[in-house]
Amino acid sequence: MKPNGKETGNQRSNAKSRSTTPNGHAPVSASPAGNGADEGSPYAESLLDKCASTPRLQAFNAAIGAAGLADLLRGSGPLTIFAPTDRAFDKLPGDERAALLGDAGRLSDLIRHHVVTGRVKAPKAKKPRNVTPQFGDELHLTASDAGFHVDEARIVKTNIRASNGVIHAIDTVLDPG
Repeated sequence: MKPNGKETGNQRSNAKSRSTTPNGHAPVSASPAGNGADEGSPYAESLLDKCASTPRLQAFNAAIGAAGLADLLRGSGPLTIFAPTDRAFDKLPGDERAALLGDAGRLSDLIRHHVVTGRVKAPKAKKPRNVTPQFGDELHLTASDAGFHVDEARIVKTNIRASNGVIHAIDTVLDPG
């Protein structure tokens, strides 16, 4: 085949992988394996980026940073996060919340209790199931006329999709047991 002045597929992909943003970092779409994106995923943001850009998950996002777990949520996944909303964190007594945020180890365990390896779909009515979080006791998923639940928390928003997993926003901070 004769060159026609246009880039070949290999030249295009190599040029794309060498592109950078003004700060010198590769754009999210340039290297799926390196940024936590599943190959073929239509979503550009990682779970970490999605938490940061979702207004009702700012307390959870701050807890991720305080616990030093940014790399976990930026990783390759897939992961499912049952992320407590800001209102869920507001339910915690002020002194308990302050103590939790001041203890990185305890906070890390709490955050990892909300993270499950793999993609977890919403439960079906009359077919409860358990999933194993990265830390703590199993989580019990149920569905009823009252909605979807994970343990005692109601899932208030399902399927917030990211390149390396999915987030289900919940109305209660779960206790790892």
